[in-house]
Amino acid sequence: MSKKKKLMAIAYDFDGTLAPGNMPEHSFIPEVGIKKPRRFWDEAKAYASKNDMDEILSYMHLMLKKADQNEIAVKKESFLQHGKRIPFFNGVRGWFSRINKYASSKGIRLEHYIISSGLREMIEGTSISKKIEYIFASGFMYNQNNVAVWPALAINYTT
Repeated sequence: MSKKKKLMAIAYDFDGTLAPGNMPEHSFIPEVGIKKPRRFWDEAKAYASKNDMDEILSYMHLMLKKADQNEIAVKKESFLQHGKRIPFFNGVRGWFSRINKYASSKGIRLEHYIISSGLREMIEGTSISKKIEYIFASGFMYNQNNVAVWPALAINYTT
């Protein structure tokens, strides 16, 4: 008689946990002409404060604003491409296979989830996204041409 495996899950943050820094810093922020990422984050924080706004929505709005100022159409596909350029901390790429194998040896079926205030579309573009059961992350609303037009979902510290 075979035993049914127990189900367990691990939830991960993304920025600073699986990958160094904040995901837009690796390619998006430089692409829109910002040389010092700290300036972008300071501007997003000030914009949020000035408008009594959630900081996650502020940085997402500012991403679109900076792209527009530089005549860059931000499409879903471009976010996926930015995700491909995100580096990971040492050991992350092989982690999921290793821990799944260990869990299986203990009679456990393991699922992996990401909960992040970072961008869902960028995470979906990474090499590890296929190992993730579901990504709970901030995301954009797209128009009929697949161009990001507005922050659709913000995952912040309370959601």
